Amino acid sequence: MLPSSVTSFHRQVNSERRFGMSSPSSCVGFSCVPVAAVAGVRASSPSSATATTTVSTCLSSGQTFSPDLQAQRAVLEHLFDRKLVEGDFWYVIVAEWLEQLKKFVGINSSRKYYGQRASSPPGPIVTRRDYAHTVDVVHEDAWRMLVQWYGLADGHKAMKLVVYKYARGPEIEHNINSFKIMLSNSPAEDFHIVRFSKMEKVGHIEYRTRQLYSIPQSQESRLWAKAEADAEWRPLFHRDKPIGVVLDMDSDFTRPVVALEITDCEGKWIGAPELIEPPQDSKVHSYLIENSMFDDVTTPWELDIHEQIDQIGKTLLEKLHGNFNVFVQRAKDHIEARECHIREQERQVCSRESVTERLSTRLEVKEHRLSEEILNCEEKIKEYESMRLDLERQFADKQEDMLKEQTEKETQLAKEKEEFETEKEKFQQELQRMSELGKVHESRIKLDIGGNQFTTSVLTLTRDPNSMLAAMFSGRHELKTESDGSYFIDRDGTHFRYVLNYLRDGCIKEGTLPQSETTWRELLTEAEFFQLGGLADFLKELISKKDVDD
Repeated sequence: MLPSSVTSFHRQVNSERRFGMSSPSSCVGFSCVPVAAVAGVRASSPSSATATTTVSTCLSSGQTFSPDLQAQRAVLEHLFDRKLVEGDFWYVIVAEWLEQLKKFVGINSSRKYYGQRASSPPGPIVTRRDYAHTVDVVHEDAWRMLVQWYGLADGHKAMKLVVYKYARGPEIEHNINSFKIMLSNSPAEDFHIVRFSKMEKVGHIEYRTRQLYSIPQSQESRLWAKAEADAEWRPLFHRDKPIGVVLDMDSDFTRPVVALEITDCEGKWIGAPELIEPPQDSKVHSYLIENSMFDDVTTPWELDIHEQIDQIGKTLLEKLHGNFNVFVQRAKDHIEARECHIREQERQVCSRESVTERLSTRLEVKEHRLSEEILNCEEKIKEYESMRLDLERQFADKQEDMLKEQTEKETQLAKEKEEFETEKEKFQQELQRMSELGKVHESRIKLDIGGNQFTTSVLTLTRDPNSMLAAMFSGRHELKTESDGSYFIDRDGTHFRYVLNYLRDGCIKEGTLPQSETTWRELLTEAEFFQLGGLADFLKELISKKDVDD
């Protein structure tokens, strides 16, 4: 927030500029030697074609408005403290000139002072020195104020720099990058090298590329780019974004590659670079930007805006004075016409009041008739109400009887449903047993166990998937049969029937084994041979219980 004295100063400056007023320069009365004289340059005259307004110095005969030192210090101290913000413009000024300005207006500086007297004004702005390498930069707002107060020296021009946000933080971009510009379908040797700022809009780069390759306005285009030659292509479909931000550029010495893709005569895209598939959202946003971000397209407007406002104000006042009497006469005529109209409306209101009285009499008669009809309707309503109550009682009785009947039927249906579910479950079990019997009959085979013949089914033998019998008869192995069609297994067949009963029932039922430890141990041997884990565990438990009891 600037002080109120500074704000009033700006209002005074704008007022004096609009009405052609000027005040003596602040350096009048000083025997000064400005920096411009030391640099060997001359101050620009007020009639020059530069984009800024010059101020008077001791070396120029003309005098323009220059604020007092206190106002300059209040404004410049605020502007010199500006921080670097991405996208802001900063201007180059010779450090010696800026140091003399600070000394002249009373602003503290950490730089070395170059020997000029504190009372001498710096003269016109010097942006370059043939023998000086030390320069400073000031924010765009400070530059405009300095040019307005001190002017720009002859032979010197504004040197505009932009702030870019690197990974280490925002800094002034001192070196702009070289871009390799080409068409997406052009030969490798057909390219142009153009220098752009990293803050340059994608739309302006596309506009320059179209100019280089003379692309007609009727053809649409879009850009692809990569930050390095070995990086991946990226679509640049948002023309209003800075190129450095889109490509994540973090160096002043990278050389990005930009390819322009255009449409054919049918409006189809000719092809992305290196057969890259475009993203789903391939719509190009915003418009082409003809001017670079460094082009000062608003300068003519800024120079001429006050004159235009003055001319508009004078024209407006002349028209207001010329039309004021006409406006007053028309207002009087309008008021008289409105009074006549109001009197006519009063006469109409009186006639309507008489009509209203006649209508009110008729309405009273109709109201009396309606009252009688209302009484008759009320009597009929009472009669209908009694009938409604009788019907509700009858309906309640019938509803209660129907609910009782419905409850009895629901109870009976629940019992029938339960009986049906029981019968259904029995039938399903019977159907499952019959299905298993059918499978057993279909897969019936003969076994020759040590000379003893057994007839069983493949379903029974493969019931334990981890057993040797399941592996033998799974179909994965080719087994030889005897002449009678049986499969021979060289084991003792005495106890094999217990093995078959275990596979058929899935367990050993109590009382089906002989109460002989010798038989148990022989059967355990057979169970372990056939790899029947459940049967083996059961026999081991029996044997261990027997040993404990003994």
